[in-house]
Amino acid sequence: MEMKDGLRTTDHGLRTRRIFLSTFLSVLFCFAPAIKAQDWKKIDRGLEYTKIENIHAFKINPKHFRLSVVTAPELGGKTAVVKELAKHQKAILAINGGFFSQERKSIGLLMRDGKKINPLHETHWWAIFYVLDKQAVIVPPNVFQDHPKIEMALQAGPRLLVQGVIPKLKPAEPRPRSGIGIQKKGDVILAITTEEAGMTIQAFAELFQKLDCVNALNLDGGSSSQLYIDWKDFKLDLPGPSPVTNAITLFPRY
Repeated sequence: MEMKDGLRTTDHGLRTRRIFLSTFLSVLFCFAPAIKAQDWKKIDRGLEYTKIENIHAFKINPKHFRLSVVTAPELGGKTAVVKELAKHQKAILAINGGFFSQERKSIGLLMRDGKKINPLHETHWWAIFYVLDKQAVIVPPNVFQDHPKIEMALQAGPRLLVQGVIPKLKPAEPRPRSGIGIQKKGDVILAITTEEAGMTIQAFAELFQKLDCVNALNLDGGSSSQLYIDWKDFKLDLPGPSPVTNAITLFPRY
């Protein structure tokens, strides 16, 4: 979705349904306990999955799986759906990444294998998720330091969790959302809501708390929210209405 935080035009019935489901999910997370170990389904060593109502989440051990980024221009166009981006890179999973302009150009830092693909965007309320030495980190732009061994980096926002605390978030209507978080023990969490059930930004931040994250970052959302995975005996395709300019991808290290 473009950098604007607006909803796509929908009919009244669909909008009403989304608001109802979002309200239900918000109440659910207020009283729900943290996600327990038995709630996760093992896909592979270091990769697990859980589903909560209309929310899909993946837990990734960065010591066993490598995160990366891919851009649509690498396929020869301005935009592409994440399934196409995953297949182009031969990735096992792809989720929509950072924001982009009306001209369909990525906005914000993108790095892969120590090389800068897209420049840093000077926005104080955004942050950078990156992986260095198989450890995931989320930092504000003024703290980020370039390093030749950074496996990947992606800039988006706002931050949903900072050291376990939800920062002050600008109120926003329910919409489909995508995000990435880091648990206390270092595992990475990818979470996405389905098209029919959006969430407020506050409820989405609370979701990452329930997923035992200490830091979390909001990715592009709305019509951009989409995910694709095909690995072992697990396959899931959550297409979004709109193609995107970049995505986060995943590969086994072995």
